[in-house]
Amino acid sequence: MTKNATFRPFHAWDRSFFLGFVAVCWLGVFMGFAPAVAGRLQGQADYAAPIVLHLHAAAFVGWLVLLTSQAALVRIGRVATHQAMGWIGVVLVPVMAVTALVSEVYSQRFYADRDPENLKFFIIPIYYVAAFTILATAALFSRRDPPAHKRLILLATAVIVGAAYTRWWGEGLAAVAGAGFWGKIVETYTGANLIILAALTYDALTRRRLHGVYQMAVPAIFAAELAVSFIYHTPGWPILARRLIGL
Repeated sequence: MTKNATFRPFHAWDRSFFLGFVAVCWLGVFMGFAPAVAGRLQGQADYAAPIVLHLHAAAFVGWLVLLTSQAALVRIGRVATHQAMGWIGVVLVPVMAVTALVSEVYSQRFYADRDPENLKFFIIPIYYVAAFTILATAALFSRRDPPAHKRLILLATAVIVGAAYTRWWGEGLAAVAGAGFWGKIVETYTGANLIILAALTYDALTRRRLHGVYQMAVPAIFAAELAVSFIYHTPGWPILARRLIGL
């Protein structure tokens, strides 16, 4: 799927493009999560953060630091160091997945009786965790295929960074798009999908075709977004979600 002789594995602009991608990720994370972090530091959070939430935040930041370091190492030609540091991702991926899911279960249990409507939201972090884990794991297994590897890393990171962008501008998008099926997609996935669209456009401009990873993974991502919105709006989902969180 990923090794195709007609696809140029490298392009002169690649290093700059992926550094730009890293910058976009940091921008979204800062704008999306800085207010929440500031609120917690000022004692304005609804509940005290459990240890697992601190671990999740540390792992998430660690992923972005690793991503930044890896892009910088490639740019300066330190490929061997880049490859050696890649094993850090083997540890980070499961830690990020488990702590994210446990943190969300903790949050859902807190809000379940205070705001029953919040149970509908539970399907969204489930998607984030599942999509990130699948894509990041595939990236780790494709380390010997650099073009596939870095595109899978990009998609995996775009998915979770999309959550930060939703925190930043999701409320404004929801006010415009509404709370229906398509409105929820616009509110939740615009950030991630713009990043993905930029990646597709970049391949189209520099290679005149899309890499096989994008051809396979991007339609699956879009299909999953549709499925998530469908489940979110399904009346029986909050009942099942309540059982899943152990209530």
